[in-house]
Amino acid sequence: MTGIKGQGMDKPYDSMRGRPQKILAVHRYYWPDTPPYAAMLRRIVATWHDAGNQVEVLSSHPSYKKGLKNERRPADDSVDGIAVDRMTLPNETARPLVRIVNALRLGSKLLWKAFTQRYDIIMISTAPPVLGGAAAALASKLTGARFIYHCMDIHPEVGRVSGEFSNPLVFRLLRKLDQWACRQANPIVVLSQDMANTLRERHSGEQLAIRVLNNFSLPTEQPIPTELPFDWPADTFTVLFAGNIGRFQGLETVVEAMGMLKDRKDLAFVIMGEGVAKSALQERAAELGARIHFVGHQSVEVAKSAMQRADAGFVSLTAGIYRYAYPSKTMTYLEQGCPLIVAVEPESELASEVVSGAYGYAIPPGDSAALAAILEKLSKSSEETTSQMKAKAKAKSQQAFSEEVVLSEWASLVKQEERGKA
Repeated sequence: MTGIKGQGMDKPYDSMRGRPQKILAVHRYYWPDTPPYAAMLRRIVATWHDAGNQVEVLSSHPSYKKGLKNERRPADDSVDGIAVDRMTLPNETARPLVRIVNALRLGSKLLWKAFTQRYDIIMISTAPPVLGGAAAALASKLTGARFIYHCMDIHPEVGRVSGEFSNPLVFRLLRKLDQWACRQANPIVVLSQDMANTLRERHSGEQLAIRVLNNFSLPTEQPIPTELPFDWPADTFTVLFAGNIGRFQGLETVVEAMGMLKDRKDLAFVIMGEGVAKSALQERAAELGARIHFVGHQSVEVAKSAMQRADAGFVSLTAGIYRYAYPSKTMTYLEQGCPLIVAVEPESELASEVVSGAYGYAIPPGDSAALAAILEKLSKSSEETTSQMKAKAKAKSQQAFSEEVVLSEWASLVKQEERGKA
């Protein structure tokens, strides 16, 4: 596992050093803010820094979750010896106008820094969507910097599905803007071949420089606890969902399936997290008598402890979303040796890898009867079968999604001219 500078661990990528690069990494949120990418980006920029590059981060004061105690950081902050320029940007929850204003302010600051500091590389992810990428692309084009576009989601397509960019005129304008930004990128980094194919299907998409590089498991700051802060179902086959309880997760399928299995006292489902769909799911579960335990948002450490206890982890996306996003919680389940049940189209990369790797099962999205059948099948599996699936899940994590594997790719990426590579 790679070290974070200042934590007493050796630098793992000294042998990969080339000419030092001056790099600016931009994201709306940065550690110690709480979205997953904030912690992942910390690992990425620390890897670049440890390899001898001069790295800076442009972000904001912690503001992601409105209900948390978001302590202010210095405007000129330092994390792991890396300079972090933090802007004061208000929380955006259910405030689309604030989100747009924040994106414009962040983009303006990015342009100013690019002209005054002159970077070799500017990297941004898709928060804020479209406008952030366009600002980074423009800054790179005008200053001669290399632009790396880390597309954790494909926008505005995913926003059209969510309703955020449902207006046809707005959608067309945003897609043209994002297509222009993508043409400037060298490369666009996406999480799956499905996402790469979506970009290729755009106008002139075959000319894009695209790199498929998935995420690693969510980093932890503290040891994984041996005890949980909530009751865990005893003497049952238990499936865990851990993550945002939103509109794209399709968790209605879980509620309906567990309603079909309400008489099975040896089956239980734990849904861990918060989100806009939680209250409706709780009401429906109560109506059906479904054996579902709802627990609130937990730390990454607690979530990993629960995954170690679970007999299977549940990953789902509503229909069509797999083409624009990849559920990164997948890697965290696998790291803990947790077999998967994925509710996503069978032609998706995620479903095909889970099935071919024999560390889980795939069902079509929204198919509650298929989920009920899989749960019954798994609950009757032998201990040997379960152990084999757990071992294969952990092996997949170590082979493809460990921090060492993924961060070594990010370390080499800043030294490579990717234009024209797929």
